[in-house]
Amino acid sequence: MNRLRQLEAFRAVIISGGVTPAASMLSISQPAVSRLIASLESALELPLFDRRQGRLHPTAEADFLFAEVDRAIANLEHISQLAADIRNQKAGHLRIACLPGFATSLLPRVVSEFLENRPDVTMSIQTRSSDRVREWIAAQQYDIGIADEFEGHDAVNHDSYNIRSVCALSSKHPLARKPVITVRDLDNVPMIIQDRENRFYRAIKSAFDSAGVILNQRVEVRQFATACILAEQGTGVAIVSSIDAAEYIGKGLVTRPFEPELPFRLDILYPKYHPRSLLMQDFIGNFLKGLKPFILPD
Repeated sequence: MNRLRQLEAFRAVIISGGVTPAASMLSISQPAVSRLIASLESALELPLFDRRQGRLHPTAEADFLFAEVDRAIANLEHISQLAADIRNQKAGHLRIACLPGFATSLLPRVVSEFLENRPDVTMSIQTRSSDRVREWIAAQQYDIGIADEFEGHDAVNHDSYNIRSVCALSSKHPLARKPVITVRDLDNVPMIIQDRENRFYRAIKSAFDSAGVILNQRVEVRQFATACILAEQGTGVAIVSSIDAAEYIGKGLVTRPFEPELPFRLDILYPKYHPRSLLMQDFIGNFLKGLKPFILPD
C-alpha cells in the first residue's frame, strides 16, 4: 500500500507540475508528498527529480518511468471500478440454458429488463431439451438452467415451482363461452397434446382416464408454443403452461381455468460446486419476480 502511495505521489507531481498541486490532488499535505517522493527514490535507487529553486524537475529517468506508472495506476483504478460494478451487479457475464419454449416466452422480457441499466453485463442463452440442460449444468458449462422433469443429479442443485396450467383454445371455439373448462367438457374433443413421453402428458391422460372420458389426441407436439398456435388456429384444444399461453392471449387465443388442476412443474437448476455470484443471485431474484404471477400457491 505504501508503494502505491509513493507511485501516486510521483504521478501527481509529474501531472500537476509541483508538490503543492500534487498535495491538493491527493488530499494530503505538501510535506507528505515530499516524503513519499524521497522514499520512492530511495527504494528504486534512482534520482527522479532535480531540486532547483524550491521546485522539483523530473529527471530523464522519471520521464521514462512515468508512462509505466501512469498505466499501472490507471489499471488499478479500472480494477477498483470494475470491482465496484461487480459488487453492485453492473458488470459480469451470465450463461443460461433453458427449454426452447422459455426462450420465446417469459425469459426474454426478464433478460431485457435486467440488462436495461447494466451496460457492462453480458449474457449467453442456449436452448435444448431438459436432459441436455441438466448435463450442461452438471458440467458447470452454464450458470442457470431452466428445465422440467428434473429427476436429480449429484452435481446439480435445484428449486422446483408448480406453474398454473390453462386450457387454450380459439376464441371461436364453442367451449370458449365457458368460464371454466373441465375434463368432462373435453370428452372426445380434438386435442393438441404434449410429447407422450412427457410427465405433463401422463398427468393429462390420467385425468381423462379417471373421469372415464376419451382423450382425442389429434396433434402431438413438443412445445407449448406450438400447441398455442395450433389452438389459436382452431386445430384443437390444448392444456398448456400459463406462461406460454400468456404470449398468445389477444391474438385469437383465449384461455380458461382447467379442472382438475394439473400443475406444470418448472425446475431451476444450478451447478452444485460453483458458487453463485452476486450478479447471478440478482438475476434469479428478477426471474422469480417475473415468474410469480404464474406460480400456484402452496
